[in-house]
Amino acid sequence: MIDILFEKYNTSADGLATTDVQARLKEYGSNVLVERKKTPILLQFLGEFKDLMVIILIFAAAIAAAWGELTDATVILCIVVANAIIGFIQKYKAERAVEALKKMLHPKARVVRGGEEMMISAANVVPGDILVLNEGDKVAADALLIEENELFANESVLTGESVPVEKNVFETFEDQSSLLCMGTEITRGTGRAVVVATGMETRFGKIAELTSTTKKDLTPLQKELNTIGKYIGAVTVVISAVLIVIGTFFQKLPFVHSFLFATSVAVAAVPEGLPVTITIALAMGVQRLAKKNAIVKQLASVETLGSTTVICSDKTGTLTKNEMTVQEVVIGSERLAVTGVGYEPDGRIQQSKNTEMLARLVEIAAVCNNATLHQADGRYSVLGDPTEGALLTLAIKAGMPLENLKRRFTKLGEIPFDSNRKRMSVIVKDTQTGKVFAFVKGAPDSILSVSEISATDKRNLLSQNDEMARRALRVIAMAWKELPSDESNFGKSGKKYDITLIESELTTLGLVGIIDPPREDVKEAVKLTQKAGIKVYIVTGDYGLTASAIAHELGIVGTGEVKIITGDDMNILDESALRELLKDTKREIIFARVNPEHKLKIVSALKENGHVVAVTGDGVNDAPALKRADIGIAMGISGTDVSKEAANMVLTDDSFSTIVRAIEEGRVIYENLKKFLAYIFSSNIGELVTVFTGLALGLPAPLTAILILMVNVGTDVLPALALGVDPPEHDIMEQPPRKPTDRIMNKRFVARYVFLGTYIGIVVVAGYFWELYNLGWTWGDVIERNGSLFAAASSFAFVLLIMIQMANTFNARSDHHSIFTIGFFSNTKLLMAIALSVGASVAFVEFPFFQRWLHTTHLELSSWIMISATSLSVIFVEEIRKVIARRYAVSQS
Repeated sequence: MIDILFEKYNTSADGLATTDVQARLKEYGSNVLVERKKTPILLQFLGEFKDLMVIILIFAAAIAAAWGELTDATVILCIVVANAIIGFIQKYKAERAVEALKKMLHPKARVVRGGEEMMISAANVVPGDILVLNEGDKVAADALLIEENELFANESVLTGESVPVEKNVFETFEDQSSLLCMGTEITRGTGRAVVVATGMETRFGKIAELTSTTKKDLTPLQKELNTIGKYIGAVTVVISAVLIVIGTFFQKLPFVHSFLFATSVAVAAVPEGLPVTITIALAMGVQRLAKKNAIVKQLASVETLGSTTVICSDKTGTLTKNEMTVQEVVIGSERLAVTGVGYEPDGRIQQSKNTEMLARLVEIAAVCNNATLHQADGRYSVLGDPTEGALLTLAIKAGMPLENLKRRFTKLGEIPFDSNRKRMSVIVKDTQTGKVFAFVKGAPDSILSVSEISATDKRNLLSQNDEMARRALRVIAMAWKELPSDESNFGKSGKKYDITLIESELTTLGLVGIIDPPREDVKEAVKLTQKAGIKVYIVTGDYGLTASAIAHELGIVGTGEVKIITGDDMNILDESALRELLKDTKREIIFARVNPEHKLKIVSALKENGHVVAVTGDGVNDAPALKRADIGIAMGISGTDVSKEAANMVLTDDSFSTIVRAIEEGRVIYENLKKFLAYIFSSNIGELVTVFTGLALGLPAPLTAILILMVNVGTDVLPALALGVDPPEHDIMEQPPRKPTDRIMNKRFVARYVFLGTYIGIVVVAGYFWELYNLGWTWGDVIERNGSLFAAASSFAFVLLIMIQMANTFNARSDHHSIFTIGFFSNTKLLMAIALSVGASVAFVEFPFFQRWLHTTHLELSSWIMISATSLSVIFVEEIRKVIARRYAVSQS
């Protein structure tokens, strides 16, 4: 029946030729789902005008025009358009960043083409391709099974049923049990399938809507600020109403002037663009993380990263290089050295007295195996599990060509590895003798538990295992047994094998020791976690002594007693006992020989103890722990599609040090959010204090409606964005993790920006009066709003407000470190933003064009000197506050 399938799709077990692939790509198109049409750029730009404050400003401009105030109306509309352009550009950049992340997460597919297995982009899969499927893979296209080994698929994406469905080899086109659908996940077993439909022709393509890999949910910070924004908005409505009443009925101003002024104050008070600015800052942070090999799938995860208190890390590939090399083989009392490094087959295995046993051990290593070796540009690489790649390399070093072994041993069936048995078995037929064998490999204790072996030999092998493990070797045992030629006699029922019959009374041949050296950069990363108050636990399926050796070498545990908790221990420990055990973070603990259920149990216990947990995972069964953790981290190289789907973050280099860099970046992003929030709120309060102090003294407000709007355009946007990319403070990873329950708008934070904002407002009002007195005004004199005196004084206040806010950006760069320690010139983007704002302020008051439109006037040199000196005072005032705060913190510690 398989031949009928091959004939219909014009393919074979060796897959398609390159020329066939190109032709089919042209005929069927890429294997992608068609995205819904994006909103046209023009409509996206027009969307910038939907904000309530923008609508109010447009309404105010219309009223001004109707009352004949064409100059004011024109300026307001120019400000609205300028803000819209800036907002649109920043949003567009943020969306481009997210799109770039989506492309980085594009799925892969393992296929057979021209008789060779290869990894390709899932977008290039075509009908007739042969998919190679393993546990944890996401099915790249609709396909019919032509080979399977206990293969089960999770089809909940299509059916809603989460129970995995057993799949069978193709028999008829009507039989749906052999169909694997695009988007479903292989939860167990292995297999091969012929692709029958791709892209929008798949079942998934016909019913599914494309969803973004980056969720659109608001982050906790955005929700917090939205709530604050609504509160400020409500208060501002009341303030605006009061200003209209004061202006119209007490100061006898025309209604249009009162309305414009009240509107301008409302715009100054409400940081309406704040949620968008935060989204942009988070998106920029996510883009920086991607450049550091960490792809964050949800913006909310960026906030959580900085709060991480515990990392539960796998060993292999995360703490180690995942560059496996067989270093020695143990057969009986013999220990045979193996030379060479990595997958290059230029080494040799030491000769053995037991040549037949060694030959059979190597045969098992190569045949009980689903990896393949590839040579390109003179270098060898492995497609599949790195450990299995090292075992294939061992066979070549032993003088056994892989093609010869493949021809000699015909695979009849397979019992896939699982995390509970910790074994993998294949049933093979020796074409030379006609005999049938079970070849088994796995963890030594697991293999020995199902072997016929004397107590002495068992003790010897376990002792050898421990000795190798103490040298950080990963140890795998090889075993076998002969099976009856008739499949019915060794437990095959239908397509299933009786594991108990296959994996019992085995003959254990020996052990293989594989070295996987630690990554060079991990030791420094571990030191950084210790400085940052982050606890690291190794949670591995590997042997405890191997994990302990790596932990000692990397400094994860000290020289004292280390408690190794095994999977068997985890079965005994109840949840309350585990929580109690994990309460003392100074206790040195390693979790070894644990399965994914145990990992979930560990993560849950840590979370219940109040920790913010980051956990790594790569297997299909790791998904529950990845979802349960605050930050689930999947391996981009060795991880399965299922683990990547469940995770919040994907490491493109699988390295532990990348996790630490991501945590540091998460802290930086959060601190930078605080920086520009402190800057924006202190600026807004400064503007409000300036306006209301003038009114309270019975004088015209120091700033006109137009000037208030210009201050917001000139100072709020560019410096705030520049603070969002401020370099990290030198001790950011020496601070304890932030509590996730902490709110950014805490009393200390609010008190700081209220203090700075009040100071800014008082200084600006004082400067306003200084300029008035300097020009000959005395208390009690009437100030004409259209006169030269008011124009000069308001111009002075306007420039002083911008300049002092520019000086305040340096204060915002740290709430405890002196700017003289941080340095004024370490953020070039901020310097550029300040230069643009200062340049704009000079142009607004000195260029006749702007003077005519903004009602400003030229300032004397003495005024510019006064403005420059006065604006810098805010830095020294904040420096004094920081000194007092630091001394208080020391006294409390």
